[in-house]
Amino acid sequence: MRGWTRFLPSIRLLVVGGLSIIIALCVLFSIGYAATDVPEPNIEATGQTSTAYFSDGKTPIGQYKVQDRKSVKIDEISEPMRKAAIAAEDTSFYENRGISIKGLSRAVVGVVTNQYAGGGSTITQQYVKNFYLTNEHSLDRKVKEMFISLKIDQQQSKDEILANYLNTIYLGRRSYGIEVASQNYFDKPAKDLDVSESALLAAMIQRPGAADPADNPEAYQDRFDYVVKSMTDEGFITEEQAAKVKMPEVKKADKEGSLKGQTGYMWDFVRREALNKLDIDEAQLDRGGYNITTTFDKDRMKAAEKAVKNLPSDQPEGLQAGLVSIDPDSGGIEAFYGGKNYLDQAFNASTQSHVQPGSTFKPFALVAGLENGVRLTDRYPGNSPTAIDNQGTPWMVDNFADANYGPVTLLKATQSSINTAYAALNAQVGTDKTIDAAVRAGVSPNCTEKEKNSGNTGQCSYALDDIYPSVVLGTASVKPIDMATAYSTFASNGIKHETHSISKVTQGTEDEEVYKPETKGKRVFDKAVMAETSYALQQVVNGGSGGYAANLGRPAAGKTGTTTDNTAAWFSGYTPNLATSVVLYREVDNKQKSIGAYGGRGQVTGGSFPAQVWTDYMQQALEGEKVVQFPERGELPEKPKPKNTNAPAPPPQPKAPSENGSDNGGDGGDTKTKAPIDTPSEKPKDDEDKDKDSGSDDKKPEPSIPADPPTATDPPNGNDEGSDKGSDKD
Repeated sequence: MRGWTRFLPSIRLLVVGGLSIIIALCVLFSIGYAATDVPEPNIEATGQTSTAYFSDGKTPIGQYKVQDRKSVKIDEISEPMRKAAIAAEDTSFYENRGISIKGLSRAVVGVVTNQYAGGGSTITQQYVKNFYLTNEHSLDRKVKEMFISLKIDQQQSKDEILANYLNTIYLGRRSYGIEVASQNYFDKPAKDLDVSESALLAAMIQRPGAADPADNPEAYQDRFDYVVKSMTDEGFITEEQAAKVKMPEVKKADKEGSLKGQTGYMWDFVRREALNKLDIDEAQLDRGGYNITTTFDKDRMKAAEKAVKNLPSDQPEGLQAGLVSIDPDSGGIEAFYGGKNYLDQAFNASTQSHVQPGSTFKPFALVAGLENGVRLTDRYPGNSPTAIDNQGTPWMVDNFADANYGPVTLLKATQSSINTAYAALNAQVGTDKTIDAAVRAGVSPNCTEKEKNSGNTGQCSYALDDIYPSVVLGTASVKPIDMATAYSTFASNGIKHETHSISKVTQGTEDEEVYKPETKGKRVFDKAVMAETSYALQQVVNGGSGGYAANLGRPAAGKTGTTTDNTAAWFSGYTPNLATSVVLYREVDNKQKSIGAYGGRGQVTGGSFPAQVWTDYMQQALEGEKVVQFPERGELPEKPKPKNTNAPAPPPQPKAPSENGSDNGGDGGDTKTKAPIDTPSEKPKDDEDKDKDSGSDDKKPEPSIPADPPTATDPPNGNDEGSDKGSDKD
């Protein structure tokens, strides 16, 4: 009896020691629990994908993201998906306190022995790791995970935890969260996932990058079967239902990327505008969860692409096409064409290119004249060459193919795009007023000094703040989007709207509105001046240089433009409810070059293929739209008519033209500073007597003037003969 009693002190020590250890662990646990705060979520886990949509607010264009993530509420996740996740990862989810002692013990042993033993973590623990912590394998991280999981289980409901968990898991294909994964694999929202689709996604949680289920579904078959069996064992589905569950069909991954074709151009344009208007940086856009509704009309975007693709296929190297279409009532961009494929060329021909506008710039001198006492019935010299008094220095201007018209009215000069008459008008009104009208309409002086001095002739030759008389004939460098904006101001009867591509921005699951553009607009031109301008530009379409556009079959106004050496050809036009500008230009190795013979034509002019693209697009865009008439002409403001003595500074000194034909563009004739002042008075020659594909002569221009050759009223693939005699049409 006495033998074993001698061990009593040792037993007491063991009991006391054990209790002390337990008490100490409890104290340490309490201290650790109290000392561990729930941290701020890690930035990657909280980042939400921002999405741009077409004008319908439903059809996505593209996303801005670091990770592809879109959070949804629990009721936006199908019940089969919720149950599949629980069956796969934590069958005791609704009963446990946020941690698994068994799983935690295995993880601690694995960390201590340096042998990672994954698995066993509860859904709450996985959510905490994804949302608050990192994937670091350390005892410290695992202890923090335990304490935070216990607290989260107390602070959030089980449904909140489950939703947050499903919004943070990674499921391959750069998909973070169940909503994005559902779209990427099954092209449907998470609320519509069925049992088989849910079982596959749940099977992918542990090894999302093992394989793509579209290419190798066998890689997930065993885990898929396990999830289905677990759902059956837990009573989530019946055995009869389980027997019908098969591996679902998964859509193929987009190997080419989501930014191919026109999508990338839209995505990039909206990105730039969003950063500016929301006053945020790239990181904020990529993680902010913004829902951006654009002004881009899905059908009109397709129409723009189709119209450009209808161009002849024998395109010369480097041929670029730009098209911008704007709603005159709001300034919203309805459609544009940026290039063949954003993935091949990210440079946007419609919004980033600088191209000489040719005679599409003449209407700004027309507006300036009408504002300052000039009338459409006033007469101007129409013979070629004509010397324009430029502050005492003769500026010699030619018409295309040296056509002679004699004295012509301003209306006729507009209809037939007569260079000499418009050069005289500009000298009479003042180049500064022509430029002012252009800027008020929406053209920006957009050449930086860096661009002008870069030696890159594909960029700006010079901007509107470089005041040369030849600017009236289209020698400044402009962007197609600026010309579309300006003509939309004409279409809105003189009200200038800010051109924009974003109609609304909301944020978060509650879709809180954070931005909406001002679309009221500001009057910049008198109504009567605009009515008179539109009347004159309608004559360009009705029997003038833009005759092909009459095929639109509704009232339209516009202007053609063709630059020296045929480096660019334009048609900018509008109806009262839509304004569109189209340009074709050729750029090789960052240098603009002559388009040359193309599509069966010896020379591409503004009245040919650009007018065709414009008409094809507008016919599709306005199909089913009400025909709207232009405003009636009214009484113009009474102002003293300016004398022809206020031309601005003389043009630059002559120099050899650059590889793109000329440094300052041209309108079919050369400027000469040595010729005497002379105003010929010969009668106009018939255009049938001229070679209409001859282009400008071989004289060295400076500043050069955009060519304004005749155009046909027949389709562009026909012959080049014009229908009107004595006209100098684009």
